[in-house]
Formats: sequence, C-alpha cells, structure tokens
Amino acid sequence: MSLTNLDTTNPATPPTDPNTTTLTLPTDHIDDLQTIPYTPPTIYTRPLAILGAGNLGRRIACIFSAAGHTVHLHDPSQGALHSAQQYITENLPHYTTFPLISRPAGQIHPFSSADITPAVSDAWLVIECVPEHLPLKIDIMGELDAKTPRDCILVSNSSAFRTSFMVEKVCWERRKLMCNMCFGASPWIRAVELGVNEGVTEGEVVRVLTWVLDDCGMMPVQTSRVGRDGEGGLVRSQCLNTVN
Repeated sequence: MSLTNLDTTNPATPPTDPNTTTLTLPTDHIDDLQTIPYTPPTIYTRPLAILGAGNLGRRIACIFSAAGHTVHLHDPSQGALHSAQQYITENLPHYTTFPLISRPAGQIHPFSSADITPAVSDAWLVIECVPEHLPLKIDIMGELDAKTPRDCILVSNSSAFRTSFMVEKVCWERRKLMCNMCFGASPWIRAVELGVNEGVTEGEVVRVLTWVLDDCGMMPVQTSRVGRDGEGGLVRSQCLNTVN
C-alpha cells in the first residue's frame, strides 16, 4: 500500500511559542508540584499511526498522507487493510486538494500483526479508531503509553467517550498529551472536533494539533466537553457537518 514518497527537503514546521508551557507531575502536596518544560514532538521526520483501518481510519490516513505525512495504518484484520487499500487508491487524489500547501503524498504503510509496537514505536501522534468499547480503549491507551515515545500525542477518534475516561492505565504525565480528535463520517466533511480534557490537556498539544489540521486543509474546532456523562458523543452539530 506504499504511496508516493514523502518530500522532507523543505517541510513546513509548526510555529514556536516563546512562552514555555509545562507538564505537571503529581506529588502528595500541591505546593510541592514540580514542572518540566513541554517540547512538541518532531513531526515531518516521524510517522503518525492510526489504529483501525475501518471507514474512519482509512479516511484519516488519506487526510494526513495527502498533506505529506508518513502514515502507519494498523489493523489486525487483513481484510480491513485490503479494503482500506482499495479505498485509498481510489480516493486519495480527492484528498490532495485539501492541503494549503501542495506536497507529494506521504507513504501509507500497512501493519497487521497483533502487536502494535512496529506501527507506533517511533510515532509522533497515534489516533485510535477502534470500536466504541470503553474497556478496549482503556487497554489500548495503556498499551500506547508503554510502547510509544514519551513525547507522542495520544488521540482518540471516539465520539462517545472522553479520553479522560481512558486514562486508567496511562501514567500521569502522559495524560497531558491526550485529547479527542473527531472527524466527520463523510469523506468530504472538513470539520474536525478537538475535544480537550479541560484543565488537563496541555495547551501546546492543542495548538500543535490545530496547526497540523489547518495545514492538512481541515477545519479544527475546539470543545471542552464530550457529551453528557460520557454518553451521546461530542457536540458535532449539523452546521459543522455541512462545512466542506
């Protein structure tokens, strides 16, 4: 499923912020909390990984590939990967009209092993698109926390659960690097909802993801709540779904 090679000779880079942001580590007393500077991950020299090659996973792969990113698409089902390959081959040319800056499409590499390590070991971003089953997502996030670089941003495409519900097996400092990133079901919808965990998600993470999505030609909208009591999905209104 290898597509055109990624051109990294003159990649676009996200803006830098002179104001240092911090990650907060837990201690017994709030007055003793220590902080460490947050440094955004390098982007164009590392792949991003998508877990799940279903209808949304394959579409998200096209979005990032069209903007020049190398994509690792993981699914334990060979059938799902084969179907995704057909979709990507037929539809990627449309997605190349989205980015603000035209670039050669990045390669999309399929991974079908039961172990996700090869797909995520050097990723700067991982987007989980696994079925909407909370215990499964909790396990996936815990596994990602153990198998990805420490600066890797962990994102869920879930419209039913906040990432704050998935942190049971994730170490404290990594929770700052988690948020929801919900894409519309239709391939032609450009609106993307960034659902942050208010008071937890690192602001610089949101800024970097917003920049990357803008660069991909998408229309990111930030929200701080995910449904009511974790049910019902993100606030994805019909007016957003008509933006294209």
